[in-house]
Amino acid sequence: MKKVIIIFILICLSSFAFAEEKTTEMVPKLTAAETIDAPTIVNSEVYPVWGVPCTNYTYYAIYKDGKGREPKYMRIWLNGVWHDMKLLNGDPKSGVTYTYNYIPDSGSSNFYYFEASNGIGKARGSIIDSPDNGPVLFSEKLDNNEIVLLDKNGKEMWSYGTGIDWVEGVAISKDGNYIAAITNFYIYLFSKGSNVPLWKFCQHCEIPSSLISGNMAGIAISADGNYIAADMQGTLYFFSKESNKPKWTRNIESGSIGIDMSDDGNLIAAGTGNADNGKGQKIFLFDKEGNKLGEYKPFHLEYEQTGDFYQPDVTPDGKYIAVSTGCPDRRAYLFSGNGELLFRSKQLTYDSPVHKSAISDDGSLIAYSADHQQGKEILFLYDNKGKNIWSFSSQEDSTARAVSISSDGNYIAAGTSTGHIYLFSKNNNKPLWKFTEFGRFVQFGDVKLNSDGSLLAAGGTTKKIYLFSKSSSKPLWEYQANTLLEQGQENTFLKAKVSDQKRYNAMK
Repeated sequence: MKKVIIIFILICLSSFAFAEEKTTEMVPKLTAAETIDAPTIVNSEVYPVWGVPCTNYTYYAIYKDGKGREPKYMRIWLNGVWHDMKLLNGDPKSGVTYTYNYIPDSGSSNFYYFEASNGIGKARGSIIDSPDNGPVLFSEKLDNNEIVLLDKNGKEMWSYGTGIDWVEGVAISKDGNYIAAITNFYIYLFSKGSNVPLWKFCQHCEIPSSLISGNMAGIAISADGNYIAADMQGTLYFFSKESNKPKWTRNIESGSIGIDMSDDGNLIAAGTGNADNGKGQKIFLFDKEGNKLGEYKPFHLEYEQTGDFYQPDVTPDGKYIAVSTGCPDRRAYLFSGNGELLFRSKQLTYDSPVHKSAISDDGSLIAYSADHQQGKEILFLYDNKGKNIWSFSSQEDSTARAVSISSDGNYIAAGTSTGHIYLFSKNNNKPLWKFTEFGRFVQFGDVKLNSDGSLLAAGGTTKKIYLFSKSSSKPLWEYQANTLLEQGQENTFLKAKVSDQKRYNAMK
């Protein structure tokens, strides 16, 4: 009889807003005539990027003009209202920093972008097709993060606290014997029998005493637990289970949004986010000796950015890699194990990311989930030739940030940002069942089917872990966590993993 291990990493966050959310207000793009002889806006951000309401946040941007012309205006569009920004320091030719301070009084989303004019041309920052969202607001201190192992009945087996160090990813070996996890500062390897790490690794081992923002990071483990791949701040590390000394490291230009590997560990795929100087926003492929098998980056000459690559999904034999991209690319991809691009879909959304991908074990079917608009497609099923078999839309949903497909490809599950979980057969886009969790800000950050689709695990902002059978939308059990479990911008706050062996559920 098979056993099933389900592993969840819960970052113990209680976010009221998500950086991947978008405003419903469409912003007309600047025309070509408006951008002639224009200045530039660089390094436009909000600081800190995470936090709680009633905190003073600083929006800042650097205005530059090659001819040294002063700005006619430098302003920020924040939640639909224009505000003039305050000059901090610098000169127009080398760069002038402007700031705007804002204290939010609720957990609502905050959308913004910058615009400047030198009196001739205009430039914008922090906008691709729609405004940026930030800061991401939480209602809790985020200082009680932990990894928890559950059995299949929802009973806690052990837990490991990481304090203020956010858990960014988790992986479990298919035999269920080993669990790997990555935080902002540490990489851990555990056995299923104990919460004492077999080993841990750190680059910068001292954790600051104050709240820290999450980094993009990913982790993967081979089927037998012999190999572990993880990323910290743009460096890919490859370990054996025997030692915390890396067998090799490779530069991947930017923090990874996700990492996956084949069962034997001989193919490692990393999807990366944006980095300075046009770097990042690529998918990288390596073998277990550290040889680079390929890399790919889309090009969009009309944009400074090309689109983040999200969490890849590798087939057990390493023959296929499914992955998706953010703005402005917004596509579904399939690569071969040697790096060949097998298909690149059309743009699947108007102005929002294609968040997740999930591929069947034989590589014949791939499901992709996306942000879109109310009533538009949020789930897509493709074959490995690039044919869109079916799509799913709902008048109740505009975003699905969670997707899973059973190993045999017969079942597909999706979780949405309005508190819905759907289970589908591969045969059509009519749900077999739909689960609804009512409440404010109910969002499901991850879902995971086991091999034959008989069990489905899910978690999100309800402070619960759910386990379902394929026969009913009524949960088999619910586990009450101490805070929200969710998926945020380019960082995995909740991670669900189901192994081929069936006994434990690990969670955080």
